Amino acid sequence: MSKIIKFIFSLLISILGLYYAFNKVNLNELWFYLKSANIFYIILASVLLIFSVAIRAERWQLLLEPIKVISFRPLFSSTMIGYFGNAVMPFRFGELLRAFSIGSIKNIDISAAFGTILLERLLDMLGLVFTMFIFSWFYPFEYGGRSVMIIIALSSILVFGFILWLGTKKSQIIPSLKKLSIFNKPFMQRLLNITNNIVNGITSIKDTKHVGQIILHTIFMWVVYFFITYSVILATNININWIGVGIILISTSLALAIPAAPGGLGTYHAAAVYILTSYFYVDRVESQAFAVILHAVGFLPLLLIGFLFFIKSSLEFKDVSKEKI
Repeated sequence: MSKIIKFIFSLLISILGLYYAFNKVNLNELWFYLKSANIFYIILASVLLIFSVAIRAERWQLLLEPIKVISFRPLFSSTMIGYFGNAVMPFRFGELLRAFSIGSIKNIDISAAFGTILLERLLDMLGLVFTMFIFSWFYPFEYGGRSVMIIIALSSILVFGFILWLGTKKSQIIPSLKKLSIFNKPFMQRLLNITNNIVNGITSIKDTKHVGQIILHTIFMWVVYFFITYSVILATNININWIGVGIILISTSLALAIPAAPGGLGTYHAAAVYILTSYFYVDRVESQAFAVILHAVGFLPLLLIGFLFFIKSSLEFKDVSKEKI
């Protein structure tokens, strides 16, 4: 029942976001701006998006290396499948689908793979924090914006610090827990083993020899995200500078963290329209067209390519939903 309530709540948020973004929409004008967009820059943004997935897959390869050495191709395939799952299923189901995919083809523990994905998402957040601090030097964030930035930064740093600490203590904590009588039951032993495997995945960065490469991959990925946003700005012929592009990137990235329908539907559009109209005084219809194209660029290629990899893999959603991490 709790999942149903969460789904309804996220759906309502998406509806509110769509209402804010498009309640004052002139469909004829919106269609004019959409069909006037430069197709070259849209294609360029889509290619850059796929390139960013390749960077992510290669970084995942480095994170997984302390657990198991896996080649690039299956990791790229599983990453695309994960994006497909996130696009069509609620509650970030694609992250589990991604772990299940690589576990099924490379005989790696699904819980450990899922742990590395959680670590990856934390690295993404740290990359966002780094991006926010860079643009804060050039753009005077309002008090509320600075507060959000500080909260995200501190939370990310604290969680990352806890992970590093956990990596040094896990060899002591897990054996101590196993001695407790509560973990004598089969179910609790299973739960403890799952927890141990997830912790192994999350703390894999402590055992890697590629920390510098992982950091560079994370930074490079955010640079690519910046140029994806910039390409859509060029496609829609909106006149804002590179600092404005960075602010849009930060705002839409934060919007994806808000619980909503799959693919950030509604929240993503609302963030883009709000920033463009309120901070850069772009015409509302132009802002709506930009929001539609930017979301489509970040959604449709991953949906279509991920679907092809999903069909090729012979995975089924019901198998994943039954799987116990």
